[in-house]
Amino acid sequence: MPARSLDAIPNQFDDAPSFWGFIGEIEREQLDFKVRADGLKDTVPAMAMTDGGLIVLGIRNEPRELVGCPLSQDVLDRVTTVGADVGVDVVLKAVAVGDVGLTIVVVPEVRGRLVTTPDGRVLRRVGSSSRPVVGDALARFVLARVEHIVEDDAVPLQNTDDIDLALVNRALEAEGKPRVRRDTLVRALMDLGVARPELPPTGPVITKAAILLFGKDPRRLVPGAAVQVVRRAGVGPGPGPTTVREEFAGPMPDVVEGVLAFLTRHGSFVEVVSGARRERIPVFPTEVLREAVLNAVAHRDYGIAGTTVDITIWNDRIEIRSPGSLPGPITVENIREQHYSRNRRIMNVLKVLGYVEEYGEGMPRIFDAMEARLMRPPVIVADAVSVTLTMYAGSFLSAEDQAWLALLGHLSLTPSERRLLVRVRREGWITPRRLRAEMPDENVDALLTGGVAKGLLRQEGERGGSRYVLSEEVLLRAGASGLEARGRQRQMLLDEIRRRGSISTVEGSDLLGEQVQIVRHLLNDLVRSQLIVAAGNTRGRRYYLPELAPRI
Repeated sequence: MPARSLDAIPNQFDDAPSFWGFIGEIEREQLDFKVRADGLKDTVPAMAMTDGGLIVLGIRNEPRELVGCPLSQDVLDRVTTVGADVGVDVVLKAVAVGDVGLTIVVVPEVRGRLVTTPDGRVLRRVGSSSRPVVGDALARFVLARVEHIVEDDAVPLQNTDDIDLALVNRALEAEGKPRVRRDTLVRALMDLGVARPELPPTGPVITKAAILLFGKDPRRLVPGAAVQVVRRAGVGPGPGPTTVREEFAGPMPDVVEGVLAFLTRHGSFVEVVSGARRERIPVFPTEVLREAVLNAVAHRDYGIAGTTVDITIWNDRIEIRSPGSLPGPITVENIREQHYSRNRRIMNVLKVLGYVEEYGEGMPRIFDAMEARLMRPPVIVADAVSVTLTMYAGSFLSAEDQAWLALLGHLSLTPSERRLLVRVRREGWITPRRLRAEMPDENVDALLTGGVAKGLLRQEGERGGSRYVLSEEVLLRAGASGLEARGRQRQMLLDEIRRRGSISTVEGSDLLGEQVQIVRHLLNDLVRSQLIVAAGNTRGRRYYLPELAPRI
């Protein structure tokens, strides 16, 4: 919570649940709990070098409980001394939760200079801890912190008619603030942190962040503040003929929505039949595209004038090129674990508007969503002038599999569990032996045992004769469409045997258009049900109706 929102913190909470509901119970980059005003010499500079945040004094961590630390002269002196030692202007506020007094320390984010601990270390917040920045990451971090902050630059805005008032009011309402008219628009931009007061005769300063977020056409003041999207025929990389091209400019939220709509219209889809309905499933998950576009426009370097974000769509991939190098301590190797933004003001407003949930979650969400679809991980290439994200189509899962798994979205499934469920759905059941052959790199016993424990699978039989089928809960949640499909295939095989007198696995494979091993399982199901019998050795085996089977 930035310092400008200090007044939004109530002075009094009725009870602990209302306090936890407001402040949150989980420590993170912007929230830390302490019992007393001790141990702040690391936390304050680390927060200042990350996003700023709150330190609540009077809370024990294990177990989490309110023990109290009222704002006294001693607490004030201790905290402000730490702030003075590290050069951070902290602000303190006294709050009460029932009869328990607490002290909240507001730590502002510091940009344009380094904040170190009293002994000279550079720290930053990672989750709930304060960690040193070392090695190559330290050099990048220092350069990023002391570099010119482009989003803070003043813009010569002559007329506030160039600002989208409706979007500003949308952001204010999201923060619980009253709507404004155009004559008080600048004050509202100051409340949102994208304008700042200045002494007369200059007056308030509107920043580039405000223009990028709310400007009707930011290109007039920030050249290159746009996204170019191109749809090319064929597969990439390579030029390929352009089938459609469009440039998107305007308030950043509108740009994001416009680009996503373009990707929806011109992206790749597959069609599946689900029950009586035919559905179009996008090749790339919607959340992946949303996060990728947001990352590109929110984290790009707007100091590189005249250069747009460029998105190219091929049949087999999407490539997103964003101007500027990776910021701060971020590298291609740590991009899933670390987070850092060169455009903090922009990110704050996007979070207010609901486009960003938590800082640093965008790139991990892209990787996780593609991993959930068992797609190839995205490839990131970074140099001194740009960052390119390439996402590839294609998955172990068919479109029908993906549509079926989407019905299990309430479950937290690992990629291995997804593959397991799809295999069971396809074949109706699976044995440990068969699963080891199909997933040789997995701990099959642990995977199956875990599937049963989580209520995903049900075990039939014991020891060497055991097999696993989908649990009743999975069938209830996602239906039995896969099992029904296998049932129809078994019936087709049975009907063909009645018509022809017998069938082989190869003939069954041609009939169903399925792999031979799947057809063999289907035929063996019919044998176990005593609807047909098998005769002959493995290579020459054929399947007959019982009354027509050859006598041996």
